[in-house]
Amino acid sequence: MLMCMRRVKYFVACSLDGFIARSDGNVDWLFMDQDYGMAAFFKSVDVAVMGRKTYDKMRELAPQQASFPGMENYVFSTSTKERDGEVKFISMAVREWVTEMRSRPGKDIWLMGGGNLVRQFLVSKVVDEIVLTIHPRLLGMGIPLFPPPYPEIELELLRCEQYSTGLVQVFYSVKQEAKDKSDG
Repeated sequence: MLMCMRRVKYFVACSLDGFIARSDGNVDWLFMDQDYGMAAFFKSVDVAVMGRKTYDKMRELAPQQASFPGMENYVFSTSTKERDGEVKFISMAVREWVTEMRSRPGKDIWLMGGGNLVRQFLVSKVVDEIVLTIHPRLLGMGIPLFPPPYPEIELELLRCEQYSTGLVQVFYSVKQEAKDKSDG
């Protein structure tokens, strides 16, 4: 039986001007009025990984749900080794963690954010797909989608989805040859 390698998918909502949250971390501007492809996406992943600030904001917004049920939940953190129910706190190198996760059977891996962790994943050349859920709003300032510095990465458009609210989802694959060139 042929086994496919688990892919790392950065699936994230952002403003048209490239912010994932307001400067204070608030995401009150996000549309929550319909599914926007989340149910289908959740069927494709069984691991969620995020940075400590994203985890703390998630707990603030939904204290009763500090993890995603039915998934392995990981938080990269240099400040703690604590455990919080179903959430595993880790501080290992990104590439080492992804290699370990890919060696296990399972579905794809959801890279949630925040921006600093995403940068580490991009620098480590382990992101396979980027899905941007672009909300039709200009925030003017906030937490950037891709905080610099990050490597130049060539992407291939897979598809786009348009919704009646003006929200657009753009699905990109990270070009494999771009990942390979930078490794050698």
